[in-house]
Amino acid sequence: MKKTMDISLLELVKLLKKREFLLGLIMVLIMGGGMTYGAYMFPDSFGVHNVIAFYGNFSSILIMFLAAKCLGEEFDLKTATFVFTSRSSRIQIITAKIVSIALASMLIGLCGGIFYDIALTVCKQPWTAAMLIGTIGKEILIYMIYGFAIGATAIMITCFLNTTITPFIYLIVLFWIMPSVLQLIGQKITALGKVMDYVLFCLSDQLLMYQDWSVKNIAVFIITGVAFSIAGVAVLQKKDL
Repeated sequence: MKKTMDISLLELVKLLKKREFLLGLIMVLIMGGGMTYGAYMFPDSFGVHNVIAFYGNFSSILIMFLAAKCLGEEFDLKTATFVFTSRSSRIQIITAKIVSIALASMLIGLCGGIFYDIALTVCKQPWTAAMLIGTIGKEILIYMIYGFAIGATAIMITCFLNTTITPFIYLIVLFWIMPSVLQLIGQKITALGKVMDYVLFCLSDQLLMYQDWSVKNIAVFIITGVAFSIAGVAVLQKKDL
């Protein structure tokens, strides 16, 4: 366990040092600042709740890209053989990469919580110190769960495709496009609409943008993330690297 956590921290440092992470985080922060300003200038029409919703929309792209790049880069740079034939087992390495994505997502969630608190104060909404701290903690937790599920999904897809760009495109399709398509179909097929309430891709916006962290939603994210992690490890174990 300790070895896995050590590898996770090393993977986290690698993620945080990536130019894409820094540039992406700066862009998300700029967008978040713009949303906060919009809530301040137009409190009646825009609303404080839209700050965290739009922030989640932008940050989801960053998390998906980091998740796809975390393992995909090993194949792109031809370092996968060296990494997966080291003293650490493949299970440990995959677990560490997923954990590092969740930890990086927590940092993004921390920034989102701070923006939300700023929006509450500048827009003169009712608040207390405990409420502001609780908001930040809630965002960190939500982003950790979201990052874990996205990371597990990206790792599983990458284990099949062995690249960065294609898994990233798959994530965009699964989490951005597919829910809308399924929703249209679900309007005509009642049974499908009920099934969508338990599909990870269809619940991502509810958790990240609309802050619906009900027990059901959290359970779907965690269970699906664990299942995808196991599937990814199973595929990778059979690969001849």
